[in-house]
Amino acid sequence: MNISKWLPIEDTAIQEFVKNCKKLNMLSLSLEKKLGNMLHDKDECYSELEAIMEGLDTTGKLFTKVSGDHRVAIASNYKCKHWREHIKEKRLSIMYLSHQVITSALSKYLEDRVQLVYVLRLIEFFDTLLALSSSSENQCTSVVRNTCPSMLHPMRKLSLTKILQVIAHIRAEHCGQQLIYILLNLKTETEKIESDYPSSDNSSMEVYRALTENLSPVHENANAKKENTEENIPPEIAMLNGLLTLESHKLKPLFETMAKETPDRLGPYFIKESRSKGDMRMSTKGRQKVIAYYQEVLWGLVGTYAEYKLIWRAIGFQGEACNQWATWIKKLASNPTLPHILKPALQSLVDGLCLHITTVTWDHMFRKAMVAAGYQNSKYINNNYENGSYTGLMFSEMFSELVSLSNSCEGSNWTVAALEELPLTEQIPILHRLDHTIHTCRLWAEGKARQLANMWNMDQFFRVTQIDVAASLKELSNSHFANQNDLLGPECSVHVMVCGKMRAKLVSEVNDNVEQLKAVPTQSIDVLASISRTFSLANLKLMFPPPKYWKQQFDEIPQYASKYVEDYLDEILKPVINATKTLDSPVQQKVSCLVLDIMCEAWLDHIYKNKIKFTEWGALQLLADFGAVPTWLMERVQATPNLLSTEMLRRCEGVGRLLLSQPGHRIPMIDKSIRKYQDEDESSPTRMPPEMYVPNQTQWLELRAQRNNYFSFCCSGLRLSIPPS
Repeated sequence: MNISKWLPIEDTAIQEFVKNCKKLNMLSLSLEKKLGNMLHDKDECYSELEAIMEGLDTTGKLFTKVSGDHRVAIASNYKCKHWREHIKEKRLSIMYLSHQVITSALSKYLEDRVQLVYVLRLIEFFDTLLALSSSSENQCTSVVRNTCPSMLHPMRKLSLTKILQVIAHIRAEHCGQQLIYILLNLKTETEKIESDYPSSDNSSMEVYRALTENLSPVHENANAKKENTEENIPPEIAMLNGLLTLESHKLKPLFETMAKETPDRLGPYFIKESRSKGDMRMSTKGRQKVIAYYQEVLWGLVGTYAEYKLIWRAIGFQGEACNQWATWIKKLASNPTLPHILKPALQSLVDGLCLHITTVTWDHMFRKAMVAAGYQNSKYINNNYENGSYTGLMFSEMFSELVSLSNSCEGSNWTVAALEELPLTEQIPILHRLDHTIHTCRLWAEGKARQLANMWNMDQFFRVTQIDVAASLKELSNSHFANQNDLLGPECSVHVMVCGKMRAKLVSEVNDNVEQLKAVPTQSIDVLASISRTFSLANLKLMFPPPKYWKQQFDEIPQYASKYVEDYLDEILKPVINATKTLDSPVQQKVSCLVLDIMCEAWLDHIYKNKIKFTEWGALQLLADFGAVPTWLMERVQATPNLLSTEMLRRCEGVGRLLLSQPGHRIPMIDKSIRKYQDEDESSPTRMPPEMYVPNQTQWLELRAQRNNYFSFCCSGLRLSIPPS
């Protein structure tokens, strides 16, 4: 069945529109292929740029004709709707590819006048396509494919300012490298002059000429003027001026080509006719204005690239080097002869260095401290640095750096106007890191104290809990925080109010953590006391002679202490006394007396809990063992007198005498065998007998072994009453 007779006759305009769309589709496919090849292989395929220009005008005219055909726009023909959507997608795709080619070509052919002509024609073509969207399309999507995220934003016309912005983005990285190259050489030359070499203008000028030989172009007419002015300009300023001059002359081919090919893009006020040749050229005033705008955009972007080049490629990320560079650049930026256009780049570089010191340097130092702490887990690994440990040194250096950075953001007499310029945003991350570091240092010291005490590694224990913590507290004591709460009021901005409140909160948290860190040395001694009793009892269980040893009966009096006494003292007390020799006298005396008292008390507890029975010889041997402790303290470790006169030694002696006492023996309240000193009272504690230092004397009397009794079999039912002592 033939239905053609039922279809409406196609209008001539629709037929012409479809024909133009098909032709435009073929041209667009060819143009897309050429543009894509140029982007795919930038080094070889830019020779096709001239070939693209051949059909560019035809393609642009067809796009304009198809988009401007209003008769077809109101037609409800399916073919028309299909081709309109298809051509719209092609136009967006070509615009996207053209923009990428223009950006790449400007970076490659900025000084090639022949290629710049083709680039400017492509820019005109791009602007023509861009103008079609506003005139023919009410609702136009800007997404062509997933690989063009820049098209998500409305595209702008490539005016003169937009072209300069594109060139500035392209040249910013190269200018940042050149700026760092000059700064590196300037700093090196300055250090040489200040340290070894005599200062002379000739040597500085030779360095300047060597550095700027390939940077700034040679001008024959300006050679005489240059020789006269170079002597009055500092070398470092002359080098930077040479870099500015180089960037200014790079735009000369672009301006000359635009004046000849596309004068309308420059505007009527920037163009004038040359008297000699009759050509159009850019006016001097207009050139200066455009170059000033370009330099402002360019050097505002240079700081980011210069920061990366300086920190990660030139000097490294160490905090000391960054501090030196920040100080030196600040001094250079304060030079009144420095070009004003370079100050934003140098200030951005200084800000980047300060931010880098605050963040990356802290990360680096914190990681080093954590790695050093990981190697401090064994009793036999030396992690020593002078009197403290290497980990403690890492923490103290980190505190020194953070305190220095925090103090640099503080002042003595702040006003409301000064708060607006106060670098609160720089100090807040510093305080965050300082608070976290103090908290981590305290947790490390507390955990390491318990771990080292359990291993009885007294050398590392006191290095960490006393010396390292004291070194960290010394660095933290240098911090000062000005009171700014009284200045915060309605006249302050919201930014200052929020930052001021946050700073006050962080300062409060820092002070609280410092107070908790100050309590670590005392708390660690309490941990040592709780562990030393368990450690002493464990060693006594291994070393103490069996019960039958104390039940022996000999007629002679023991002259020497048992072998276990020296082993017991060497294992428990000697490491403590040797480790505390470098500490202050009060701490040394406190810790030594504490451990001696605990080990002596554990000694007595071991005897009593195991119900060891002592004969007369065994009691004399135990008394000799107790008496060997003062001798060992004087001969082996040269103990202080206060350690020899501790109460626990008298109690141990009293236990030995109680085991030797006869039933019914009364203990005198004053030991007359002890020498009485002048002005000493008869009831002085130093004249009390050792038995009086022993609590629950009756319990100790139960540990006396029974003597051999020949009437034990016949008198087993008798119980001899023992009068109370």
